[in-house]
Amino acid sequence: MSEFPPHPPMDPNFIPKCMLEPFPTPEEIVAIRERHRLEEAERVRLRDAPYVEAARTAARESLATQRWAWSCRRIIERAEALLAGEDLPFYLAKELNQITSKARITILRAQQAATVPHEPELARAGGLSIREAARQGVAYLTRLDADEARERNKEGWGKSTMVMGHVLDTVDAFTPSQASHALRILRTHRRQLPAPLAARLFDVAPELPL
Repeated sequence: MSEFPPHPPMDPNFIPKCMLEPFPTPEEIVAIRERHRLEEAERVRLRDAPYVEAARTAARESLATQRWAWSCRRIIERAEALLAGEDLPFYLAKELNQITSKARITILRAQQAATVPHEPELARAGGLSIREAARQGVAYLTRLDADEARERNKEGWGKSTMVMGHVLDTVDAFTPSQASHALRILRTHRRQLPAPLAARLFDVAPELPL
């Protein structure tokens, strides 16, 4: 004998409520689907909003202060186009973030490279007065670099010296290693330097260590 009570008999006239409601018209079905689509899109937008806004902020700040670290004009134009859009979907925000990260990595690599002395200039970089002069030279070339090496006008840094030059310009006082790299790139642009500063950097014998 079953421990469960028997099912009550089914009413032969019973009709489920859902079958009593009118079936939506094709137009109503389209509207329902569109409403669901919009609701899902809004849910996804809210979910991704923090990441998207962070990607926008990082790219804007990098372009405003470190545009020189961006590899080429095409990349800059792509980033600016993404920033100009009113809505930025997640996959495009991810692309923007990757572009910005490449600029950040470029800066980090230059900073790390400056910690390894450039041996041909290291002896000269050992003198404090030379390091101070190198700092002045880097600041001078950076002020001339209004186009950030985008144009061939023989003003400011070139494509091969731009990143290191701008990175060193953020340093208040050079170590001998940093100064050796400053001398390396300043020697490339020696003719742009004021004559007294160029002579101080390159025409005076290196200071002997105490």
